[in-house]
Order: sequence, then structure tokens, then C-alpha cells
Amino acid sequence: MSRLSTGQMKEETKELLENVIDEDLASEFLKEYDEDQFLEYYEQYETLVSDYGQGLVDEYIECYFLDAIEHFEDMYQGQYNSGGDFAEQIASDCGYISRDMPSWIEIDWQKTWDNALSYDYTEIGSGYIFNDNY
Repeated sequence: MSRLSTGQMKEETKELLENVIDEDLASEFLKEYDEDQFLEYYEQYETLVSDYGQGLVDEYIECYFLDAIEHFEDMYQGQYNSGGDFAEQIASDCGYISRDMPSWIEIDWQKTWDNALSYDYTEIGSGYIFNDNY
């Protein structure tokens, strides 16, 4: 299952392994990380994988590292087609876009993302946005 046989594992690890939902996921995790990291982070990892998918959670860890996994949900802003779409949504949510704005006004939301918001937010994978200021 991992680099350690179950006979070499701490009792805490053995107990946690008995309660995992997805044994294959636990096995993959133990191949990538050590036993202490498994004990500290695996339960949260498994929950996030269940809620958001393994691909996104693994990409998040690759970008922010495993010890930031506790901040995943605080940082997660959602999935957008582009950083520009996120810029438009956040401007709208903050009330910066007036309903009375004439239709002939065009705003370059992608430049807004590129020149301002991308310094405080990170786009991971297929449009998943995370706030870097947790």
C-alpha cells in the first residue's frame, strides 16, 4: 500500500486507514507523502477530493503545497471560463457595475484580470480561481 508495511506504521495511522472511504486514494496519498503528512492532512484531503474532485485538489496542492490544504475552501472562488469572467463577476458583486451603464460602453475584463486581479488571485487548471490572500 505504501512505502511502509502496515506492521511498521503507527497505531494512529492504522486506525485512520481502517476508516478511510477510498482505499485507493489513501494508497496514492501514502505513495506521495510520508506517514506524518498522512496523519495530519489526509482526512481533509479526502473530504476535499469528495467535494471538488481529485484533479483540482492535487493541482491546488501543486501550486500552494500540502500544508495550505486547510485554506482551500477559504481561498476557492469558483470556476470561470477565464480570468476576465471572474473580473467581471467580482466587479458586479462589489457593485461597481451600474445597471444604468449604456450598452455602448465596453470594458476589457481580461485586461482587468491581467493588470490587477491576477496579482491577488491565481487561476488553476480549467478556470478555477483562488484568492491568494487568505
